[in-house]
Amino acid sequence: MGQHKRVAHAGKISGVNDIALAKAQLRSKILASRVRRESSNQAFTANLLELVSQLDAQSVATYVSFGTEPATTDFISSLLDDGIEVLVPKILPDEMLAWFKWDGVSSITSNLGMKEPDESKLQAVSVQQADLLVIPALAVDRIGNRLGRGKGYFDRELSVQSGSKVYAVCFEDEFLETLPSEAHDQRVSGVVTEVAIHDLN
Repeated sequence: MGQHKRVAHAGKISGVNDIALAKAQLRSKILASRVRRESSNQAFTANLLELVSQLDAQSVATYVSFGTEPATTDFISSLLDDGIEVLVPKILPDEMLAWFKWDGVSSITSNLGMKEPDESKLQAVSVQQADLLVIPALAVDRIGNRLGRGKGYFDRELSVQSGSKVYAVCFEDEFLETLPSEAHDQRVSGVVTEVAIHDLN
């Protein structure tokens, strides 16, 4: 699907401290606006499932939505109903992600209040086997730079990705012209919003 022209931009930013500050300010602004949003769950689910169909993905690694993130609950349920393998992440003490084959049932609530796979009941697998990796974003720009929550969980994961297509999920007005970026930031293959699928490379 085509990309839409965006007028929002972060401007020219120099210096690591300026970039970090700009990213922090942008995170705060986006998180505040998300609290006031109406639900777009059905639209997100439809576009995510369309992406899976386009890629003929048989194994999908995806985040489990939390807080103001675009919801993935219905998306995951639909994948399981269709017999598609679903991998979901767990945050390890070293702040890396471990991935588990999801059965739709076996979960625990982490110290952060997030739903995570129960590793005592599920099989750990390599995320490299996934055909598609779906990750959350607060914003993405037109060359694939992604703004996350600043913890770096998914940036570290993307730095070792080799074959999987990686799509970030955010709201349409969070798909921006440019974003402040740093050397460790990892780019994504595309963006899924409640309006469209945007292929970036």
